[in-house]
Amino acid sequence: MPHYTRLVQQTLSTLMPPFHSGLPVGVAEQKSIKNNGRLIVNRKYLVIVALTVVILLSAAVLGVFAARQYAENREGPPEGKVKLESVYLAPKVPGRLLEVKVEEGDIVGKGDTLAVIDAPEIAARLDQARGAVASARAQYEMAGNGATEFDRRRAGAQLDAARAQYDYAKSSYTRMQNMFSDSLIAAQEYDNIRSRYLAATSQLEAAKAQMEDLESGVRPEKVAMARGDYQRALAALAEAETAWSDRIITAPKAMRIQTVVLRPGELATPGYNLFAGYELETPSIRFTIPESQLYAYETGQVWHLRTGFGGTTFRASLDRIVPLPSYAAVTSMYPRHRLGESVYELRFRPLPDEPAGHLQHNMTILLGDATYL
Repeated sequence: MPHYTRLVQQTLSTLMPPFHSGLPVGVAEQKSIKNNGRLIVNRKYLVIVALTVVILLSAAVLGVFAARQYAENREGPPEGKVKLESVYLAPKVPGRLLEVKVEEGDIVGKGDTLAVIDAPEIAARLDQARGAVASARAQYEMAGNGATEFDRRRAGAQLDAARAQYDYAKSSYTRMQNMFSDSLIAAQEYDNIRSRYLAATSQLEAAKAQMEDLESGVRPEKVAMARGDYQRALAALAEAETAWSDRIITAPKAMRIQTVVLRPGELATPGYNLFAGYELETPSIRFTIPESQLYAYETGQVWHLRTGFGGTTFRASLDRIVPLPSYAAVTSMYPRHRLGESVYELRFRPLPDEPAGHLQHNMTILLGDATYL
């Protein structure tokens, strides 16, 4: 730009020399006024012309520089980008965030706690499930063990009482039946005695049935029903315990936290992402090449790669070749394909013993030469 400024100054000094006149003072002043008017107009016109010339020259120089730079970029090594797999974490249970243990940019390992959700409803449901399991287990054990000695003694006592009541009712009914036949008692009194006898008979049969049930043991159907209730209670407890453990959000793998959406005290809803980041496993380096250059690449080849700005060199294996749709965006900084030519994506993986831990998401990588192990 200083060169262009000097060029403008030289042009103006050449086109507009200082004005001198040898006329008398009065005439000279009048002539000077007229000439100065013409010079002002001419100077404005010349300035506009000069600036237009400078702008056109600058545009031409910049165009030549851009074309040369573009040609150099097209002729240089292919450029790719480092891509790390994105990881998004969302809660399965609703509640307010009790605490957030990480910040943006932190590196966490698999299983590390990221946040804890306060969910009192889940705690209440867990207590209910535990109580239901205790009750169902007791019912199942009781059905499996059968009657106790106390139950047997109680059933025997009830049977003896029912038999004694029956004997008394039967003897009373027999006497009253003879007296009623001799017309010594009224029909109403006879009916009362007869109903008591029938009731005593029913009670005796019920006591006998209960005693037989205890002696024969619990029916298999009752045992199966108690077992089913117990298993259902256990399943409800497992569901409640799973929901309780889901309050704690942990990292599924080693990753770098990129975004923390909510803070403690804010309400988290199921399916709403709380954390976003990138996994720290082996990154993928992706290059975009045209169909005309595809013949030079085969899966399994080992290539030398170099970071675009750090200059670090490492080796990577060509993991796969993926055809891209026609509307897909290229991953290279400068496209190298012709119009209508198919585009493919090369995906490299650094070798296990190579220093690739410094690679960050979207870093620029230059493709070098192929090597063979």
